[in-house]
Amino acid sequence: MTTLTKRKIAEAVSERLGFSVRCSLKLVEALCGEIKAALRSEEKVKIVRFGTFSAKEKGARRCINPVTGEPILIAPRRTVVFHPSRNLKAAVNGRGGLSGTDRSAPRENPLP
Repeated sequence: MTTLTKRKIAEAVSERLGFSVRCSLKLVEALCGEIKAALRSEEKVKIVRFGTFSAKEKGARRCINPVTGEPILIAPRRTVVFHPSRNLKAAVNGRGGLSGTDRSAPRENPLP
């Protein structure tokens, strides 16, 4: 299994849209920054036909330190939750789903 990095996403955007890799990387970074900022301010991030990101509060909980066996209290915290759309689930399971995901051929530049 390989990993899809921001750089690889930027290269794919560059190929598809005809932007420079540098410009595409800035676009990917800006998108990630907007998602982070929205989650920090407790907004949901919904990307149609992809999924929804949201921040969830996790309460404090007690557990046992596996090394010492002593009880400890884990502080409350926020975590990120992702709920995939039906289209994304279908695409992952090989039943169609997402449009515009064919990586085999670059698209024509949709911008004037």
